Amino acid sequence: MSKTGFAMFLAGATVGAAATWLCLRRYYEQIAQEEIDSVKAAFAEKKPVNTNIAKNEKSNEKQEENQHKADIAKLKPDLVNYAAKLQEEGYTNYTEHSKKNTEEKKDDPMPNEPYVISPDNYGENDNYTQISLVYYAGDEVLADDEDEVVEDIEDTVGEDFAEHFGEYEDDSVFIRNDRLRCDYEILRDNRSFSDVAEGSNY
Repeated sequence: MSKTGFAMFLAGATVGAAATWLCLRRYYEQIAQEEIDSVKAAFAEKKPVNTNIAKNEKSNEKQEENQHKADIAKLKPDLVNYAAKLQEEGYTNYTEHSKKNTEEKKDDPMPNEPYVISPDNYGENDNYTQISLVYYAGDEVLADDEDEVVEDIEDTVGEDFAEHFGEYEDDSVFIRNDRLRCDYEILRDNRSFSDVAEGSNY
């Protein structure tokens, strides 16, 4: 194919594509306009809402509401007298009492002592650090996961933590320390710490 033949082919394809585009554009504009006209006609045929009926319904609702308020107003003197009688007899208003209790609980500081939590509660608070410890039952030593001995057991997990093995799981205890903002997972190892420490030196 020569250059002129190729150029004519290219020009014919361009003209054909342009003509097709114009024809399709007109065709789809016509379809869109027909749809718009049919929607306009449908809405024009729709009957207007009778505003008198709507006004009557609203006025009936207001009358019923006013009647209901009047009925409650008639009952109020009885309620006031009843409430006064209850106070005279010394009955407690438990609603106010429960509000005072919840306010007192909100004012209570967090517990200072570490306490046992369920495995489900471990790690539930994103603001608390999760720490895993190992309790070597052979010589009753508490160490972290790098075999560093925990010196201050009482302030960290509480001295009685070992008594709580088996409450939730046989070989683990979960402790929360609100003061340190930590959750501790303590796993029991029946070996002694000295055996484990000697084994890690080799």
